[in-house]
Amino acid sequence: MSPQSSVTILVIEDDESVRQSLADILELNGFKTLLASDGTQGLALARRELPAIIITDLGLPGLNGFELLQAFRCDETLRTIPVIVISAKVDRAATRQGMELGAADFITKPFSEEEVLHSITARLEKSALLDELDAFAHTVAHDLKNPLSTLLGRLELLGLQLESADKEHTRFQLNEAIRSSRRFSNIIDELLTLSGVRRQHVVSQPLDLQVIVAEAIDRLESILKQHGARIAKPERWPVAVGHAPWVIEIFVNYLSNAAKYGGPSPLITLGGEIAPDGRTARFWVQDSGPGLDDDAKSRMFIPFTKISSVQAKGHGLGLSIVRRIVEKLGGTVGVTSSPGTGARFWFELPAAVPRVQTRSPFPSA
Repeated sequence: MSPQSSVTILVIEDDESVRQSLADILELNGFKTLLASDGTQGLALARRELPAIIITDLGLPGLNGFELLQAFRCDETLRTIPVIVISAKVDRAATRQGMELGAADFITKPFSEEEVLHSITARLEKSALLDELDAFAHTVAHDLKNPLSTLLGRLELLGLQLESADKEHTRFQLNEAIRSSRRFSNIIDELLTLSGVRRQHVVSQPLDLQVIVAEAIDRLESILKQHGARIAKPERWPVAVGHAPWVIEIFVNYLSNAAKYGGPSPLITLGGEIAPDGRTARFWVQDSGPGLDDDAKSRMFIPFTKISSVQAKGHGLGLSIVRRIVEKLGGTVGVTSSPGTGARFWFELPAAVPRVQTRSPFPSA
């Protein structure tokens, strides 16, 4: 399923031929469409359906384009929806008035398919960026607040009890402060990783899973020991393509979650296989914990932009980063589990295509 298949665009246009032409362009490119022939109908549809983007003409019966823009601007639920104006009326005064009322872009009639799709893509990218910035701000405010508050509280207690506290109590407070500091640092590292994945362009290369998994286990040595985790891994791994530093982050996240939530002294089983069609390789981390019900599974791998409204306890930010990494590398993520059976977190990447040895058509000298 393409990303566009979940994007709904409202077209408000009184000219039937233009309206249908826009609908054809959008639907052929995977978007869902809503169609309205006048401004009043368009406003009602927008309020009921909350489309991702609105495309409107200016010269409409009922509410005209400027009145529509004003109505969108005054409606709390609609004011953030990008509005693209497509009109034959493109003088400076009309353009300025439309922009002042919140229009995101102007396209002149007659238009090309390329112009329409370019404008839509730009609006969607901007909306996604704004959503991500909002989620980032929430994560910084929410997730960093708890460990920082704990750290400050412990240090304040130490300051108040510096003269009277015994050595054992002092050591306990220091250990708790250190633990909060580490959590604080881990969240910052996760946010930096997320930012890097979004901005960085990488070239996929064949992956050495033996080296990648060894690096991830080495980084988690203290956590694995703390939880008494045992790890079983295959002698051979299928070969996929990707970016090794990012794939290490995937295994670090999966393994740390398996250690924390996999039950007492968890047995963590790693594996991988090539899909029957040979196009993808699937890798997994299986724990021996209590497993997940359907509701819990639905809250894993939530997009980073939705973390502010839905938190998968202990997993949200980390697994959202995993999802971002894998999707950027051309793969998919998921979890297979049911109560009492443990959980298998997996990801798929494109399989490496083996080079085929061909005989030269020319005889050797």
